[in-house]
Amino acid sequence: MKNKIPEQIIGVESEAVSKISFDNQDLARIHFKKVKKRFLDINSWELFAGKEKAEFSLRDENGNLILGDPQVGNYISIKVPLLPNRDDDGLDWVKIEVYEEEASADYEAVYLRVRPSSKPNNHSNEITHFLDSSATSNFIIKRSGKEISAEIYARNEVPNSKDKSISEKIRNKIVSVGGMLIGSKIQWEGLTKGLIENE
Repeated sequence: MKNKIPEQIIGVESEAVSKISFDNQDLARIHFKKVKKRFLDINSWELFAGKEKAEFSLRDENGNLILGDPQVGNYISIKVPLLPNRDDDGLDWVKIEVYEEEASADYEAVYLRVRPSSKPNNHSNEITHFLDSSATSNFIIKRSGKEISAEIYARNEVPNSKDKSISEKIRNKIVSVGGMLIGSKIQWEGLTKGLIENE
């Protein structure tokens, strides 16, 4: 699945990987079902990422909340703590552009890729996110034999400054630089650990 991650060309990249091993494959298969259920419940990601992290909501093409599993073409709204988007809903938006699953006796994996986007029903196509559309966030959960991992790879992170006011540019620069250097690493490490935790 890692070969599906876009090449790093511009800006900043980061990654977070958490792993857990079991005594046998049967136990690993059982736990992977839990991990997959958590992963597909995007509306609950903040619960796994820890306190004072961003809030995530799965949305349809009209911006309405979706309670089911993610699909290509769905949106995810992101509420960044302390520095909300200056847009009227205070949210940043990404769109799901790839969703794939693989499964065999010894291997199971789910891959999700999102990219900054305009918010639903925005006909101007203006990116409503602190990063520009070069950036992607790539999420992988997988079981390989007795080992389970949750992995997040951020690629080509560049602050979004196109067609923005000075205050919006400053905000996006602060959030993106903070996210690229500190925040997203902490956020994603918290999420990967929370997703695979064996309670």
